[in-house]
Amino acid sequence: MTGEHMKHDADSIIGYFIGFGFLITAVLFVFTSPTVAIPKTDAVIIAPEQILPGARRVALADPPMIHTGSMSQRCSDCHDLFKNDRAPDRALTQHTQIVLNHGTNDACLNCHAKDDREKLAIRSGEHVGFEQVKQLCAQCHGPIANDWERGTHGKTIGYWDSTKGESVKLSCTQCHDPHSPAYKGMAPLPGPNTLRMGDRHGGHDLIDEKNPLQRWRLLEEEANEDHKQHDEGDHP
Repeated sequence: MTGEHMKHDADSIIGYFIGFGFLITAVLFVFTSPTVAIPKTDAVIIAPEQILPGARRVALADPPMIHTGSMSQRCSDCHDLFKNDRAPDRALTQHTQIVLNHGTNDACLNCHAKDDREKLAIRSGEHVGFEQVKQLCAQCHGPIANDWERGTHGKTIGYWDSTKGESVKLSCTQCHDPHSPAYKGMAPLPGPNTLRMGDRHGGHDLIDEKNPLQRWRLLEEEANEDHKQHDEGDHP
């Protein structure tokens, strides 16, 4: 037997023992590793209406149309028939469903063009269509308009990767009612509850203080303890 053959046989034997060693190590890991209690919590049920993948409301486009029963009408269908003047103290006889709650912006003609109700009035005297509502809103809400341009305010839907599809930045009136823009109170969706954050119901002893994903639980428990002590102090 030549030296080359002997070296080959030795390599084969070493390789065999290495493989066998890995197998033994794997078996030891399986049978000697400590078991971990995986927390089991009830699944959180979220109503579909709580999740809005698109716009919060349907905004008027160009030309603006309103739907009454089975009919669709443009603003000019009515406003071209009469003089568009109304005393400020006279109650509305049309559009009575509109609730104007927009701060000091309390007059229709602050935003709507007097002689063309299908346009919006800009301070410069220019008129723009309803699809250009951002130009109107930015006159009073400049910082928010800048945030909207940068994408830190508002909602963008579609694709981050433009090679896969279009991204659409929703306009002001697709989220806010222009006549009453403030949002009503809404209940937040449940927060995340992952295994890395620890068992929410397992008690203080299961919290890893070095895990940044679990530190919030320490603060939560401290706050609950403070509330408990405060309540006991108020009700001896």
